Amino acid sequence: MIWLVFTLIGTFAGAFGSLLGLGGGIILVPALLYFGSTMSGVPAITPQLAIGTSLMLIIVTAFSSTISYAQKKLVDFRSAFLFFYRKRAGGGHWCLAFRFF
Repeated sequence: MIWLVFTLIGTFAGAFGSLLGLGGGIILVPALLYFGSTMSGVPAITPQLAIGTSLMLIIVTAFSSTISYAQKKLVDFRSAFLFFYRKRAGGGHWCLAFRFF
């Protein structure tokens, strides 16, 4: 029963996310928090665990979408790598800076 509920929530969140670009933060995280605290047999789901689960699903979805668009030759890899390089460098600097706060 538990797996059926979570499968239905995941399917609905995936379909809603595909259509509108929403899903994880609006459907999945609140559903995990609600059902994690009310259903017996489900270990307690903390907000951090629910958000981490949602982020992992976003990574998987984004990767599969990138593969699909790349097969259709609709990805500008030069711009993507340039953006990634700059974002990674900026993120690393901010991580080092926030260690002192």
